[in-house]
Amino acid sequence: MDENLHDSRLEIETAHWQAKEARLRKLFGSSPSVENSILREKLRWHENILVKYKNTSYLEERSMLYLIRNERLNLIKQLYPGRLSQILYRIATSAVLNKLRNRMQTGAEVKNKKAVMDQLFSAGFKDAAVKTERYMALGHAAFTVPLSYYVNEKERMDFSLHFKKEESGRYQFEGFKAGLHDLSKTAQNRNHYFSADEPGIFSSKKAYEMLSGRAVMAAGFWKQFDFNDKDAAGSYRIKQFPEAYGYDIEKALTVLPLTADSRTQIFRVINALKDGSRESVSVEKDGVVQKLVIEADPQHKFLNMYDQGLKKITLTGLLKDKKNLPQSVPKQHPVVQPVQRFYQKRGERKRRGRRIK
Repeated sequence: MDENLHDSRLEIETAHWQAKEARLRKLFGSSPSVENSILREKLRWHENILVKYKNTSYLEERSMLYLIRNERLNLIKQLYPGRLSQILYRIATSAVLNKLRNRMQTGAEVKNKKAVMDQLFSAGFKDAAVKTERYMALGHAAFTVPLSYYVNEKERMDFSLHFKKEESGRYQFEGFKAGLHDLSKTAQNRNHYFSADEPGIFSSKKAYEMLSGRAVMAAGFWKQFDFNDKDAAGSYRIKQFPEAYGYDIEKALTVLPLTADSRTQIFRVINALKDGSRESVSVEKDGVVQKLVIEADPQHKFLNMYDQGLKKITLTGLLKDKKNLPQSVPKQHPVVQPVQRFYQKRGERKRRGRRIK
């Protein structure tokens, strides 16, 4: 698809010029002076195109540039028939074309730099901006920028950002490798390469959430790593759950006896869960308010729930209603104990009566 876009852009510019040339001839006729002016304008267009697409790496555009270069030579011969006048024209325009080329190159570099910086900031890597600018200025064909920070006292995220220079001179932020290191559980260190071709999960935040085992919503799919399955490059395979799978996170939340305060925050909570975050909510059971930590669980079409100490809670345990259940009795005092006591006392009375007799 990208190849076709680049193939067609030069065709579009050529078609625009041909339409403009036809309008000029229609408006001003075909007198020698008009013809000469149109040829000069046509020559300038050819020269601008040759400068603009000089560094293209696309085969179709290079083929078209070859034809445009030959057409430029023919126009110079038409406008400047003498050999000397052709040489003088080339000398006079050489400096102008170089200046134009430098100006266009500088403008393209500025645009490219802005595009890369925007992508960095959007993905949550603003702290890597200074190093990235420095490497781009040096003109390296490819480079990586390391970045590391602590998420909390036990978890550290390490990143390696990958950049590559195209034949056109433009830099691309191709992707990043992310590693989540749990300092309390060294066996749980996890790494994955995130490609810029997956914009829905191309961010430092979503990288952390997914490497923590949580699911995120991206491009209409719930996505979650399968930590038991890796591809040939050592990255985790992604489990995807489309809308047709039937996971309705809003419906899952309605099962919980949320307090009024938590219900007012429901849309914020839903959006946070879709981003892979763990969220704190309050539920009310038998008049007692309890804090829960929840996260999305698309595979089982519900929520993972934890207490404040992050101990997992089941829905059955949460919704158990004491009013509808038999009162719990300590094990050392069985339910049959009162009945047993009655017969024990009756037996004691009978035994006392026999002794009196």
